[in-house]
Amino acid sequence: MLRKLVRGISAIALVSVALPSLAATKDLSYYLPTDVTYDPSITKPSEILGHEVGEWHARHDLIVRYMEVLAEESDRITFEVTGRTHEQRPLVLLTVTAPENHRNIDDVRERHLAAADPDRDADPDNTPLVMYMGYSIHGDESSGSNAALVFAYYLAAAQGEAIEQVLADSVILLDPSFNPDGLARFAQWANQHRGQNLVADPEHREHVQPFVRGRVNHYWFDMNRDWLLLQHPESRARVANFQKWKPNVLTDFHEMGTNSTFFFQPGIPSRKNPITPDENVRLTEILAAEHADSLDEFGNLYYTEESFDDFYYGKGSTYPDVQGAVGILFEQASSRGHLQDSVNGEVEFPFTIRNQFITSLSTIYGAHKNKARFIQFQEDTYDRWMEMGDDANFDGYLIGDSSDANRLEGLLDILKQHDIKAYRVEKTIETDGKRYEAGRSYFIPAEQPQFGLIQGIFSTRKSFPDNTFYDVSGWTLPLAFNLQFSQYRGRISLADQAWDAPQRETLTLAEDAYAYAFDWNDYLAPGLLQSLLEQDIHARQSFKPLSVETPNGLKQLSAGSIVVTRAYQQHDWADVQQVLADEAAQRQIAVVSIESGLTPEGIDLGSRNIQPVEEPSVMMLTGDGVNLYEAGEAWYYFDRHVGIPVSMVDTDRLARVNLNNYSHILLVDGSYYTLGEREQQQLQQWVNQGGVIIGQQGGAEWLAKNDLLRAQWVAEETFEEAFDSTGLSYGERDDFYAKRRVAGAIFNMDVDTSHPLLFGFPRGSMPVFKDELNAMEVPQSPFISVARYNQQQPLLSGYADERNQNVLKGKSNIVAHRLGAGHVIGFADNVNFRAFFWGTAKLLSNAVYLAPAIEAYAKPIEDKKAADEAAAEAAHAH
Repeated sequence: MLRKLVRGISAIALVSVALPSLAATKDLSYYLPTDVTYDPSITKPSEILGHEVGEWHARHDLIVRYMEVLAEESDRITFEVTGRTHEQRPLVLLTVTAPENHRNIDDVRERHLAAADPDRDADPDNTPLVMYMGYSIHGDESSGSNAALVFAYYLAAAQGEAIEQVLADSVILLDPSFNPDGLARFAQWANQHRGQNLVADPEHREHVQPFVRGRVNHYWFDMNRDWLLLQHPESRARVANFQKWKPNVLTDFHEMGTNSTFFFQPGIPSRKNPITPDENVRLTEILAAEHADSLDEFGNLYYTEESFDDFYYGKGSTYPDVQGAVGILFEQASSRGHLQDSVNGEVEFPFTIRNQFITSLSTIYGAHKNKARFIQFQEDTYDRWMEMGDDANFDGYLIGDSSDANRLEGLLDILKQHDIKAYRVEKTIETDGKRYEAGRSYFIPAEQPQFGLIQGIFSTRKSFPDNTFYDVSGWTLPLAFNLQFSQYRGRISLADQAWDAPQRETLTLAEDAYAYAFDWNDYLAPGLLQSLLEQDIHARQSFKPLSVETPNGLKQLSAGSIVVTRAYQQHDWADVQQVLADEAAQRQIAVVSIESGLTPEGIDLGSRNIQPVEEPSVMMLTGDGVNLYEAGEAWYYFDRHVGIPVSMVDTDRLARVNLNNYSHILLVDGSYYTLGEREQQQLQQWVNQGGVIIGQQGGAEWLAKNDLLRAQWVAEETFEEAFDSTGLSYGERDDFYAKRRVAGAIFNMDVDTSHPLLFGFPRGSMPVFKDELNAMEVPQSPFISVARYNQQQPLLSGYADERNQNVLKGKSNIVAHRLGAGHVIGFADNVNFRAFFWGTAKLLSNAVYLAPAIEAYAKPIEDKKAADEAAAEAAHAH
């Protein structure tokens, strides 16, 4: 049946894509099967777009409008807006099924969900198949979203027994654009460079995007890494759709390098996550045969199993795999515009669209052909997770942190969106050398339908059969949020309902208070401080712990805590009280009322260790030589979590900028190859005059190489010399290089909690994400090394070869010191990786607000070349 359906596509499809005479316009017949009749009352895409599909890159607003029109015209389709992007574009979903199913859609959904409910038995003959068809999560891989136009038309207009049977037995959820903001950005870029004569030259400006590419969303994130992490509205909307319907198949249409052909899963067999059931791979192979059959009709080239993996559960093609579904990754060689030369000839945009459309058809018809097996797999998977949870040698996981309810709730919110039940602990538990406080701890039972996903979220696996990873190897969410967690077996007192909010201290501000204060432990405390500063409220920060008298008795506050005094306010005290009360309530932060400036012990409120906080003015370098993702992550943190407006200045403009307008400058990871001696001197002078410069990964290394950060970077040769390639064959090279890198793992660092950069952090050790072999030799100057990788067991989760671990043990990864009247802070790691590492992200806020508390100076490295050689020699001897 499937072969017959695709055979009828216009004969023009068989002509080589390399012919320039065909590079202009293809009408709808180029894409569609011709042995299928189409309802003439259904509007064609060109009637809404104003051009044929593939002639121009379709704007997102026109894609949305076309979907609305189809829903108005076809009784097979309903249209809904499920959310909005950061730029307020609608996230839309079409529900496509037979008209009689639409009339009873709630019953259809309930019959389907029976297969995902271990307490119910699904009727194989009466259980609908659900397929989630999603496109272009990378906005500049736009053949997917443009193919969705043709696919939607087909679903609405195609007539005949084949499509009608599929729609009678199935529900197709069509998500035409996973990343509307990126898609819109790229459509504008590609279209504004299209001439009447298409330019295939890869060096043509159309094919070379600027710093902010269409791939990413508004905040420059790769949205295909956020399915599990859920830090963005696009991800939250689609995961809500997924959990609402629990589909059997989910497609993820991408593009890859222009010189490639076409890829569909299965990926590399040895890189499957061991938690994923084997039947998932077998079903993937069944669909692969259908895709191959379809593409063979056109003589199109494709491949499987040589690339990509199914390990990290945060991608679209893997998130479904542990939830009774099959995720399918498609990768089409990209025209990255309208027409581009490749080693295989010219790649036309319409050609790329057609391949995505063909495999959309092969997916729905192939899955429908094997409907009973897909339904059975879903039912078996959820039954299996319940059985495995019941048979596990523990009853569930405990998580908790009594110091910060907002950080704890951040993780709980993710679990809830994934339909993972967590119950608040009502009586304090001590286990595994850890204390789980009542009201501030949660229990996640093992025996629940999502036990498979729970294993993926809590895994601390460190050894793997294949050490090559397409993405990260460790993403343990409790570690990312710096929460205590333990496997637990035994009786436990729990709240009756899942996901009850953490218990919080509730305090009323006393109107006659001498002053107010809030602790710096809370993840949202920097945001509260920033809001006060922006409203011209005088706030002071304590560089030592505080002990204060309140109406509720003696209260201990950590170093870094914020004090709002009646003194020095420019506003009426009653207005200050109201603003503080409102802003604190919004963040659920407890504010204590202080009765006197004289404290029972320690420093008093007039101490020189409690200093006024100036509203920061932060610049971040962007543009050429800067890591786009890491810049976006820093922007996102400061903008969304703290409220700091960040000035983003491209590196090629730095020399023309007046640095005196800024209090802080951030250099995230990057090469900074565009910065020369002039810029180095400019930054050096600015720091000496009182500026604070912060470097992360490559940014910190640039500061070290240019004599701003007084730290010696561990030489690359130190890591290279730990590996011996003698005697290895050519075929072993991939494995050799895979072992030499840190594959996105989580490391344990020992931190100095008395240092201002660590004020508000609860413990003397904490997890940090590591994806590069960056580290600093422990400086000879005292008090400037803030954190080091743990000397005994530095690796907490994920893959890092033991030889790399041995080099990293005891090395510094955070260094901070005075330089003239200013400060320099260097992080060897990305402390805000993908915005879900809440456990370390607040280090960025501490680097901004608490830099004035850093008083240690560093000795200059007088002969850097000699120091480099000495460090390399010492490492070699080690």
